[in-house]
This record gives sequence, structure tokens and C-alpha cells, in this order.
Amino acid sequence: MAGEVKNKGTKSRPALAGLCGLMLTAIVIQSVNAEETPSASRLLEEVKIIMTENFYDRSKLLDFFTGLDAIKEKPDNVQFELKRLLDALQISHTGFYTPDDLEYYELLDIFKSVHADKLKTLFPPDGAVRYPGIGVVPRLINGRYYVAFVYADTPAARAEILPGDELLAVNDREYSPIKAFEGKAGQTVKLTLRRERDGPLLEYEDAVETLNPTETFIASTAASGRVIERKGRKFGYIRLCSFTDEKTGQILVDKLTGADFASADALILDLRGRWGGAPLDAAEIFVGGTPSVEIITPAGESIQTNFRWTKPLVAIIGPETRSGLEVMAYSLKKAGLPLVGANTRGAIMGGRTFILEDGSLLLIPVVDIKVDGCRLEGIGVVPTVPVDAILEYSQGRDPQFEAAMIKAEEIAGVGQ
Repeated sequence: MAGEVKNKGTKSRPALAGLCGLMLTAIVIQSVNAEETPSASRLLEEVKIIMTENFYDRSKLLDFFTGLDAIKEKPDNVQFELKRLLDALQISHTGFYTPDDLEYYELLDIFKSVHADKLKTLFPPDGAVRYPGIGVVPRLINGRYYVAFVYADTPAARAEILPGDELLAVNDREYSPIKAFEGKAGQTVKLTLRRERDGPLLEYEDAVETLNPTETFIASTAASGRVIERKGRKFGYIRLCSFTDEKTGQILVDKLTGADFASADALILDLRGRWGGAPLDAAEIFVGGTPSVEIITPAGESIQTNFRWTKPLVAIIGPETRSGLEVMAYSLKKAGLPLVGANTRGAIMGGRTFILEDGSLLLIPVVDIKVDGCRLEGIGVVPTVPVDAILEYSQGRDPQFEAAMIKAEEIAGVGQ
């Protein structure tokens, strides 16, 4: 009889009430007609009040307030200037988002339960957050968009769009993460990209779908789990695209306790996610000292609880690793497990979001956070095996994954 696997450390969500609950308070954005849009002065004054009352260290705000006053004098592009001013603070969990930003929808969906009723008005009839797209996570580098990640079972995945592809145009109009696909859900568009530096333009016919952020996170995490056979050994692999939903922890446990992973000689855990969200005790499944326990019911059902992975493990980290996943990486490193890749983001603050009068979203840090008495904000977690990776025109190649595989082979004793 198929057994059930339960893990308190990953299935329960105390951490979102901690680090990530502070990180991102749920938001609701209501559409505002042009004639109802508040003036730039009112918007900036609203930001000033929120920052004064809630920012984690108000002594750092003098230059910011000076910048707000300067924007008031030239209110031609308030949203752009406000984003620039917030970026200049150089503190994580700080941002200004509008419905033109992919992050707008992702953050709204991550904390959908708080404002379920209002979401039904924004996303009728069921309140499920949706946006039009093809399933790529873009990254803006020097003014150009590149594919940073392709979600599983999306049009981009089916079209074999690769990480590193430069995104140029949609239907011959300049690419943008949201605007380029507005009004095109259910249609096919022509996506123009470049795979090689100074190489030829490539055109793909791609369907536009209405995507739900959490569903794409979960589906991609589940689809990433696989066992790779190499040099006579087996290696489990899973990439945590985001840990912002409780289903992620159960997916992780289900994969690790499955028959395929049971035969693996080692595990490669990829922490290069889109968002953090990992419970503060998420690493316990790999480094916890308490034993796995099997409960057998009178009906013969086997229930695994408190599961622990005891075989060799190698983790992959990079600047994509942020917030709760950084704490997870820190815990693995402290336990002596190898981290392959690049420095993590160094984005470990307690943040909160605020809805502004014009319907935009303000995210600011409201508390500082220390791990083991150390402040990792702006510092992050340093890998034990440094491996650089250049995204642009990489054609899907992943040197950090390859280095992690070599490390896993070494630990598993390949060639000995």
C-alpha cells in the first residue's frame, strides 16, 4: 500500500510568520481611472509618511526624503524616479511595483489568503491571480532582457526557449514582461530572440497563456525532481523555484522519499530560486539530528514522519538565492555540506508591503534580521566551491550545475 509522508519541519509554515511573513505582507491593487489618479505630490507625500512610520532605520532616510522633494519639482516620470530613488537605498526588500511588473502579480499571489475577497474583484470570478505570459522569468542586464529561467509546462518550455536567450520583441514590438502580452492570452505571438552574441535573430511562434504565479512555482519545482545516472552512479536533483507555498515542502519530501531517489547515491539541491520563503527550519530535513520515524497503521499503511535525508548532499547557490533560501544555505554550510556556485543575494530583511493611493505597491524593510548573531544583509552566504556563471547567451549551459555534479561524484566516490 502506498504510504504517506509527512514532515513537520517542511509542511508546517511557522517560517512565513517569521522571516517571510515579515518580508512580504499581502497586497491588493485596485484599478484607478486616469481622472482619479492622485497627483505626484500626493503620491510622494504618501510614500514619505509610510517610510517615516515604518522604515526599519529612519536615520538612513535623510537623503531619500531630499530625493522625494526633488521629484516633486519635476513630476514628469514619478514612477521611474521613485523606483530609482528606492534602488539607491541599496537595501533588500525595497521596491516600487506597478501592474507592468511581473513581481506585482507574484507578490500578490504569494499572500493571496489575506485579501481573498478583494481578489475576487480584481481577478473574477474566483480571485485567482493571473497574468498573461509565456512562462519565462526575464532578467534585465545593461538595458537588455534575457531569459533567466523557464517554467515547466509553459509555452516557453514547449518551444525550447533557453536560459540566456536575449528577448527582443513580441509581434515586432519591443519585449516587456507584461505589456507585450496584454490582451493576447489564448493567441499565438511571434517571439523574436537572439541566442548568440551578435548572432542571427530567431523567431518562435509561441502561445500566450494566463498564468498563475504559485502554480508555475510548484509545477516547476515538482518537474525539476529527477534522478540522473552518470558514471555508474545515480544522483537525485531538485530545484526549489520558490518556497513560498506549503506545497513546496511536501513536494520536497515526496521526491526524496520516492523510489527513484531512494536509489540515488547523492543529492544535488538547487537553491537558485525565484523567491525565498523557506521555513527557518527547512534545512532540518538534511542536517537535523532527530531520526526519521515510520508509523504503521492497523491497515498496513506506512506513514513516514520527520523524514531525514542522510546520504551525501551538494547544494547550488547564486545571486538568485535570497531571503529564506539564504538561511537554508547558511544552515547547510554551517553543517559542513558543500555549497557550489556564487554568493547569495544578501537579501535578509523583514519587509512589508503597502498599497498606495494610485494602486501601486511599495515594499520596504521594517525590521533588520540577524542569523547566528550575524547580519547577512548585503553580505549573503559565500560558496565553498566558487563557480561563476554568465547568463547572457549561455544557450542553456549551466556551469554551476556541472560543478555541483562533479562535486557530488567526488563525494559519492566515483572512480574510487
